[in-house]
Order: sequence, then C-alpha cells, then structure tokens
Amino acid sequence: MKHLWIIYILLSLLLGGCTSATQDHDEATAELTILSEEFFPLSFTENGNISGQATEVVRELMVRTGTTGDIRVLPWEEGIRAVHEKPNVALFSTTMTPKRKEQLQWVGPITVLDTNLYAVRGSGIRISTLEDARQVDRIATVADYYSEQMLQQEGFTNLQSHANEKDAVQSLLRGEAQLLVGSNITLPSVLEKQGARMDALENVFTVSTDMTYLAFSREIAPEQVARWQAALDAMKRDGQFNEIYARWLPGEIPPGIVQLVTEEYPPITFMRDGRPAGFVTDMVREIAQRHAIPDNVRLTSWKNAYNMALLHPNVVLFSADRTSEREDLFHWVGPVGRNSAILFAKKGSEIRIRTLQEVREVGAIATTTDWFTEQYLKREGFTNLVSSKTPVDNVKKLMNGEVQLSIFTNLTIPEIVKEAGYSMDDLEPVYTISQSDFYIAISRGTPAETVERWRETLNELKRDGTFEKIYRSYLPHAELNDLMDDR
Repeated sequence: MKHLWIIYILLSLLLGGCTSATQDHDEATAELTILSEEFFPLSFTENGNISGQATEVVRELMVRTGTTGDIRVLPWEEGIRAVHEKPNVALFSTTMTPKRKEQLQWVGPITVLDTNLYAVRGSGIRISTLEDARQVDRIATVADYYSEQMLQQEGFTNLQSHANEKDAVQSLLRGEAQLLVGSNITLPSVLEKQGARMDALENVFTVSTDMTYLAFSREIAPEQVARWQAALDAMKRDGQFNEIYARWLPGEIPPGIVQLVTEEYPPITFMRDGRPAGFVTDMVREIAQRHAIPDNVRLTSWKNAYNMALLHPNVVLFSADRTSEREDLFHWVGPVGRNSAILFAKKGSEIRIRTLQEVREVGAIATTTDWFTEQYLKREGFTNLVSSKTPVDNVKKLMNGEVQLSIFTNLTIPEIVKEAGYSMDDLEPVYTISQSDFYIAISRGTPAETVERWRETLNELKRDGTFEKIYRSYLPHAELNDLMDDR
C-alpha cells in the first residue's frame, strides 16, 4: 500500500509538471492578431494577397514559433490603437520611439528606414552636415510627411513642398530643386514608376535612421515575445533573413542582431574608398569578426548615431568619450584611445591662457554641438560658447575672427583643419582643458553577456598584439602604455 501511495504521488507530480509545461507551451503559442499597414515594399496587398519584406519575415517567424493567426492590413491609426488597447495583438512594421518603447514589447529590428537627402548623380553637391543643406536653394519635400516635418522642426526655410512623392522626385530630376528628402525604402518604387532608377540619384546625407519592429501588446506573455526574438535572431544567423531582405531591398544593409554605428571623425573613424575605416573602426571589425557578427558598420552623423544608441538595444556606438553625463546612458568597453581637449587660437593672436578662469573671460569660444568637449565646458558653467553642427565651421569662425578660441582634440584637429582649407601653422594651442579616454559604447537593453563578451575580446586584442598593430597602422608614434591595461 505504501508503495502504491508513493507511485500515486510520483504520477501526480509528473502529470502536474506535464500540465504546467503544456500551459507554458499554450501561452507561448497562443493565437495572435497580427496587423500591419499598407507600406510598400514592407507590407502591401496585391491580387488579394498580403506580401512584402516585413510580411515574409513575420510569416516565417509564425512558422518557427508555432504561432497561429492571420496577418491583416488596415490603416495605421487602427493598428496602433489596437496594439495599445487590445490583448494578443502584434503590429508591424512599427517604428520604435522613446514614447512607444515603454508602452509595448518589441521583436526586431526587422527593417532599417533611412531618411536621406538625395541629389542628382554627378551634381557635385556634397553635404557633410545638416547645416550644409541650408545653403542650397531648394529642397523638395512631400507635404505633411515625417521627413518634411523633421526639417521644419530644424528651422529649414528652403523647403519646396509637393503634394506627393512623384511630384517631389520630378522637381529634383528637372533641376527645380537641388535636393530631395526621401526614404531609402519607398524611393526606388517611386522612381521605377516614372521610368527612372535609383542610380540616377545619390544619397548625400542621412538625416535620421529609424528601425522598425514587430510590436506586441503589453498583456502578451514576455516568454512568447522572447521566443519570437530568438526565432528572428536564428533567421539572421542562418541567412534566411538576409535572403528575404536582399530580394525586396537590394543594395540595402540589413539590420543584424547587433548594429554597428559611427561618425566621420578621422583618424578614429572615417570613410575611405567608400568604406568606413579608422583605428577604432578596425578594432570594432576585429571584435565583430571574432563574434561572427556581420560587418554592417554604418557611418552617419554623430547626432544620428548617438540617438540610435540611446533608443535601441544592441547598438554599438564608436567611439565615445566616457563623461559623467553619459556614464549611465551606455555600457562601456575600453578604453580604445586617449584625447586631449585643447583650446586653439588663431596664430599671432597673442592670446595667453594660464587658468580655466581666464578662459571664462574670453569673448567667444567655438564648440561642436553635443561633442564631449562642449558638454564638459557647459558642465563647468561656461556661458561664452558658440555652438556649431560641424567642427570645420569652428575653424572657419576662428580664422574669420568670429570667435577668439576654438576647442578640438589633439587626434582629430589635423584632418579638421585640412578640411576647412587651412594648415596647422595657422593655429596655435593656448590651453589644455582636459585629457580623457574614449571607449566603445554599447546601448542599454543589450544583454549583459553580450557586453561582457565585447570587453573580454577587446582585452584579447590587447594581449595578442592586434590592438597595438591596428593602432600603430594609423598613429605610428602614439603612446599606448596606459591603454594596454585590461579594465
């Protein structure tokens, strides 16, 4: 009898465990209402069938997660309302924003949406910063589009608004506008309908980069969302995701599990022969290669790269000075280099600075918007700063007498001065503000094990000689002793 009782208990535990496991499985595979909007070529209806790049990805994820349900296309306003108000709803392609980030659950990224400034190929127009775009006569935009609103918020007054994308493109092609603001996703099909190709235009500047996701309502079990994310990551590893992306969006860089973003900041990061280069770029590439991460480095403006890393998980931003303002915003891997922040005057100005207090008494100091040097001076309470979007402008302001001093770092100033059309003999250093290390920054929300692997691999580079080899290929005489310690 005693043995029968023991068997009964064991069977109860076993069956209870099976029931619990079944319930967990049922929750993880519960039927979803999956919604999207009409947005070619991501999701659209053709001959009664729903197709598109994002649609194909979601259908494959449904198979891999064993999820039942239908995909429906409906107006965006209805979809975004449903995912906020109803249970068991998923909405794609949803752009992550700071406000939405905390309201929903996310699987992705699935698509990268770049808002770019385009010029006619061969026009000779070069845009280094958004400020440069203010100098052209006209920029073709589409009325009430996000891209037009973005430029309006930046205070642009040279916008030529059109009723639709077709008219805006025609304005550019006819030479009535010098630039067109548009999306890398929708522009190819607009051109195709007009008998033109994307190679008729060239992207001269990326205004912003957004990434779209599959957004889940908050009531859905986090375990189910995690299974979808794991399935998407598996698709990216086995190549099926990239195959779908290339079929619908040829020539575009697909979003990986990890996004690698940087800016033009030679010799640390810069574009060379059409490909991102620089000693920190090469270090990031080496770490990524050792982790089997695809080389998807995007070189964009600092503001765009910084905002991507603030918003999205799994973004690697390089390089960034580790300041008190930024300390809690990112995870830090490094150091990978050292900067000296130095105040420069125009040669022959006879300005002499001995203390930080004397710097406060100078009429005007040129700084670069959002750079750590500007953040440092603001933190110290400086009120005599003149901020510019680009460091090249700061050289010009200094040489034109608009400011008395300009702040740069010792590593980057030679290239900045050269780009401005001057030489280092035209300037003189008058005061060193600070010395600081710069790092690879990894966005919050990235798994702790990913961050730790990056730290461990950087230390491997320092131990096996790869770090020094890369560094000296750009800066042969650099002092590296303090950078070689494992931290």
